[in-house]
Amino acid sequence: MRRLRTQALAAALLLIVAAGIGSCRRAGAGAEDPVEIEAEKLLIEYLAIDTSNPPGNETRGAEFFRRIFEAEGIESRMLGDDPARQSIWARLPSGKPAPALILLHHIDVVPANPVEWSVPPFEGRRANGYIWGRGALDTKSLGIAHLMAMLDLHRRKAPLERDLIFLAVADEEAGGLKGLSHLLDLHPELFERVAWVFNEGGANETVVDRVRWWGIEIDQKVPLWVRLEARGEPGHGSVPPSDGGATAKLVRAIGAVLEIPTPVAITPSVSAQFNSLGRTKPGIKGEILLEPQKFLGTEAMSNLSPGTIALMQNTIAISVLNAGSLVNVIPSVARAEIDVRLVPGADPDPLLDAIRQAVGTNAEVSVILKGEPSPSSPIDAPIFALVSRIFTEEMPGSVAGPSVSTGSSDSRFLRARGIPTYGVMPFMVNYYDGGGVHGPDEKIRAKFFSQGVRLMRKIVREAVALPEGS
Repeated sequence: MRRLRTQALAAALLLIVAAGIGSCRRAGAGAEDPVEIEAEKLLIEYLAIDTSNPPGNETRGAEFFRRIFEAEGIESRMLGDDPARQSIWARLPSGKPAPALILLHHIDVVPANPVEWSVPPFEGRRANGYIWGRGALDTKSLGIAHLMAMLDLHRRKAPLERDLIFLAVADEEAGGLKGLSHLLDLHPELFERVAWVFNEGGANETVVDRVRWWGIEIDQKVPLWVRLEARGEPGHGSVPPSDGGATAKLVRAIGAVLEIPTPVAITPSVSAQFNSLGRTKPGIKGEILLEPQKFLGTEAMSNLSPGTIALMQNTIAISVLNAGSLVNVIPSVARAEIDVRLVPGADPDPLLDAIRQAVGTNAEVSVILKGEPSPSSPIDAPIFALVSRIFTEEMPGSVAGPSVSTGSSDSRFLRARGIPTYGVMPFMVNYYDGGGVHGPDEKIRAKFFSQGVRLMRKIVREAVALPEGS
């Protein structure tokens, strides 16, 4: 009997232990990294801060970060001479002479019309596996990933081979002249010993939950934004003036601008992107990207996306029209705004002269924003190799290479001053989610956000461990 009782007790204990092991396994499978839980909470808070530009009010976002740095004991400074449009700078000192790494993102976001959204754009909401809000992709998620990389190193008291700087700036969405460009003039000392900058602009091709290609941005097209203003005699719509009035003159001016030739020009940085991306594309798309000159002017080019074709030529887009208020009233003024993007490295002045010549006497031409050509960031640098390696380790079988942005960012100001700047995008983004950038229902998949935070921590950790001279 004693033996039977002992055997029964042993069996019961085994069942209890087995149940405990099973319970632990189930709990472990559902657990999340505390850093990623914190990151998601902070992103939701950040998205709830309305920093629409215009008017900006970026100080609200800068204060959000300042409070975090103050609580953590990290040195920080508010920057800028407009009290409502402050940027923030923070630093982890290394005590080493090697030049610093800057983590840069912009606080401001483009406006959002709540009527077009499924959720309030400035509520900050997690629903259906996504984190929703204006800036979820452009670029508040990146800012939180940068923040968590810095906090992780600080909390672990990790030794650094170079200073790590966090910089969140105002005004990028309106061209950056009141943001980073102004800071470079106002505080040049903060940028004197900088090895590299990680900013927005990176890309990837994600199919479901696998990345085929990681693009590390090294260059971008040159922006030229112009305004056309036509004036004429106002009057009743039933008696138009002989020249058609202001609106008719503006239409003629726009038509002439759209006729300006935009020949194909494949720059070295675009060629480098095509060579990298082409290795991931089967069939005709891959063939075109690997040997684009062979297919220029042929029907085969229709296989490429509009974004890919835009990298090979200047583009002219009519983005704003403003004329009249009643159908039977001829207005005295009509205006249009045009978004021109030139191929990387191009001087915008010749195209600006061509616009003025095409418009002639139909309208006055004024410049809203004129970018300057800047050098591309080197791809033969150790930092580029490091980021490429980490990306491809994260997704075995994927390819990492240089990329070029059709849009522009604050990176152009830094590259113009000789500071190598790379667009590093740690988040996977499916094509159907990418449309939320500057559009309604901007959101990031919560799973991809967590993975990206983890990936950025690794990239930054290894980058600040590179010794001087790397």
